[in-house]
Amino acid sequence: MDIEVRLLRSFVAIYERGSLSRAAERLACTQAAMSMRLKMLETEIGAPLFIRHHHRIEPTSKGSELYAKALSVLAAYDEMLSSTYSQHPRTKIRIGMPDDYALAFLPRLIATMRDRMPETEIEIICDLSAKLAAALQRQEIDVALVTLAASPPSARHRFQARLNWVLSPDFRAEPGGTIPLAAYPEGCVFRRAMISALENSQRSWRVAVQSSSHPGILAAVRAGVAVTSMAAGTAPTELVEVSGNDQLPDLEPVPLYLLGQGDKASTAIRQFEDLILAELETDNAAASLEPF
Repeated sequence: MDIEVRLLRSFVAIYERGSLSRAAERLACTQAAMSMRLKMLETEIGAPLFIRHHHRIEPTSKGSELYAKALSVLAAYDEMLSSTYSQHPRTKIRIGMPDDYALAFLPRLIATMRDRMPETEIEIICDLSAKLAAALQRQEIDVALVTLAASPPSARHRFQARLNWVLSPDFRAEPGGTIPLAAYPEGCVFRRAMISALENSQRSWRVAVQSSSHPGILAAVRAGVAVTSMAAGTAPTELVEVSGNDQLPDLEPVPLYLLGQGDKASTAIRQFEDLILAELETDNAAASLEPF
């Protein structure tokens, strides 16, 4: 059984006004049309909803039962329409970046978006840089902030990100001893930067913990069993950042690429890219903006 909303509204008007003529006036239709709607509804229900008297109508038990339910249905229907029509269409932007970048850059970026792009919904995808670059090529994300060994074709801007060593306050490296590292898998630019710096300074090293997730890396560092590297200023506050000391050599900066869809990007996505660039230009971790 499918009952039109118009029939329910007409029924409620008749029930509340107590006559077909007054209900017709309320809904701005003819009495004949109101009578026809009531007949159609009673046919659908399969029972009379009102008892006709000379100058008035009286609801039957079935009519009183239907009235209570009709009010709930119409209230839910009206609420649905109100919420649907009152909301403006929302733009969705999908951004990808590694976990550590998300922790460092996203809080301020999201706060800025709230003021500059209030109708925009942001979806955040955190993964390794290589996987994010591939996802952007498949158009699964719109914008990505990544660190890669070579500039990808989708690069829109390039930064130099300064690196610091990150370690637990309790970590103590033995003079001349092997440096234990917490690192992402092979291919990670941060991993390569640590190993190159140690080898150039003729320090021995070993990968004590390898993880593809940022929480895994941080767990090893917090435990004091290894050190790692992160973009300057992005380490959790309970850990220590050092640019270099007598045990840990200075690290070379690494490239930080903002990837996008180029000419395919919408106006909203380009506006979002501008917000990211402004954030990076003022951040201590990134310097030397180089547009492509």
